[in-house]
Amino acid sequence: MYMFFPFLTAFIGLILVWFEKRLVGLILLAITVGTLMVWFYFHATDHLNISL
Repeated sequence: MYMFFPFLTAFIGLILVWFEKRLVGLILLAITVGTLMVWFYFHATDHLNISL
């Protein structure tokens, strides 16, 4: 359920860029990328036993 958040922020950012709100769209893109990086780091290190 918590993985819905990056898709939601990416979709809202896409809509904002469509309506020419580029700065807010880029901020939401940064939030999306940050969330995906934290999610991947957590799952890659804990659940897959990969040393990064």
